[in-house]
Amino acid sequence: PEFRGRLRYVGRAGCTARRLTAARTSGPRYYFPVRRTYIDWLRGVAVLCMIEWHTIDAWTADAERVGPVFGVLAFVGGWAAPLFLFLAGVSIPFAADAQRRKGRSDAEVAAALQRRGWQVWVYAHLFRAQSYLLNPSAVWHSIFKPDILNILGLGIVGLAWLWGRARTNGTRAGLWLAAELAVLVLAPLSRGWWWPTLLHPRLEAYIRPSGNFGVFALLPWVAYMFAGALVGLWIAQSRPAADERGFHGRLALAGLALMAAGAAGSYVPSPFTHSTFWSTSGSLFALRTGAMTIALAAAWLWLQRPTAARWSPIVLFGQTSLFVYWVHVELAYGLFSAAIKRSLTIPEAIVGYLLFSTMMLGMAHWWKHRTASGPWISAHLVPPSRTAGSYEP
Repeated sequence: PEFRGRLRYVGRAGCTARRLTAARTSGPRYYFPVRRTYIDWLRGVAVLCMIEWHTIDAWTADAERVGPVFGVLAFVGGWAAPLFLFLAGVSIPFAADAQRRKGRSDAEVAAALQRRGWQVWVYAHLFRAQSYLLNPSAVWHSIFKPDILNILGLGIVGLAWLWGRARTNGTRAGLWLAAELAVLVLAPLSRGWWWPTLLHPRLEAYIRPSGNFGVFALLPWVAYMFAGALVGLWIAQSRPAADERGFHGRLALAGLALMAAGAAGSYVPSPFTHSTFWSTSGSLFALRTGAMTIALAAAWLWLQRPTAARWSPIVLFGQTSLFVYWVHVELAYGLFSAAIKRSLTIPEAIVGYLLFSTMMLGMAHWWKHRTASGPWISAHLVPPSRTAGSYEP
């Protein structure tokens, strides 16, 4: 439709401005939100899951690491990694659209996103270098240990490269879906390959688990980013503002269907010899992806409540997730908490988690309000989407 004028509304959700641009047309109004605060909110939930598991894992005594309570805590903490990867994928189409609104070509957009991915990959090694310097017993090659940031950075590079190979969103969706399926097929196969043993264990750990030489492997963890990008591409499409509720209802139904497919698939024997449910199972992937898709719709609905404009600590955690990750891991596992490491009961560890989360919230508040005018490290360590005044996902 032809645009006859623009109506701009600037609202607030938490401490983040949310800009909505609506076009007046002869038909329904279409709106193009530049930042989706509910994605920040769900990322904040992932941050709380991450802190929960790291504190419980670091501080709980060995004798307490049994029973249903510890099992539930481990299950909740296990959602942090897939949520971070999934939501990073969701943000890719928004980041690409933001670049295109600046007048950049598809090739320039793909190059910019790939540079961002390589930056995150470098940050992963800087983070590990910090851990090496602060841990007297660490070995030098721990700097190259694959972790969540390594996978996230390389996943962004892969998504951006495929984005640049296509000219339409339909083709991009097809490429991302093909890459996702390829990763899910290769993941169980990789467990039986012999050639990764020729690599250094740190490099082998990028492909498949290799002892304690890595935390996350590309196969299958990067598949969550491709799945998130497909969901993000769907969310980023323009639609009538009045259809937003209906769209998120359809999004939840799609997630429910995916979960049902995963549940049904869990009863079918895997065609792959080296596949197990909790490692490389496509059924587990479908269950998790479906649940996270439903969680996106639920997060949107939660932020439609009348009190959503209030300051939200969860949104703040979501907007400062990289900073919180960077700081809290060393505080939870490093020398700063050596006195309580592996020595607390579960109730004590839970209390410690609550107090630690409160402290991290204060640090996140401080960090967010200093990045707008802070020094070089503020502008380069925190992604553009996290800095104050930014509306890009």
